[in-house]
Amino acid sequence: MKTKLTLLLITSLLIGFLIGFLASGRMTKTKVEKIKSWNTREGFRTHLFDIMEADEMQRAELKVLMDSFSDLHWKMVNQHWENQNVFFDSLYNQLEKRVTKEQFDKLIEHRDKVRAEKTQKKAQRDQQK
Repeated sequence: MKTKLTLLLITSLLIGFLIGFLASGRMTKTKVEKIKSWNTREGFRTHLFDIMEADEMQRAELKVLMDSFSDLHWKMVNQHWENQNVFFDSLYNQLEKRVTKEQFDKLIEHRDKVRAEKTQKKAQRDQQK
């Protein structure tokens, strides 16, 4: 009897941990996707309209204004990315002399991956226009 109760308790705890783990991961992914969507015209516009609870007439009236600010926001994001590239290139130049070739190659591989992702995001954004 004690064995069955113990197994039931352990099983319940494991199921609870699994449900919590999956729910937490899903919520985190949803939040990250929401943040990432600010970089699209539609996402930028939708988030701001949702925050201010704009009705359909306001949405139609403000769409051009929102899109112009979305374009400005996108230019600022790109400028930030370019500044980051300069910063990290400078850092990598200093690190190259102080780390092993394998370590430096890992850094360069990571840098190239991140820059490729940013290039892909830029291309997706450009296709939306």
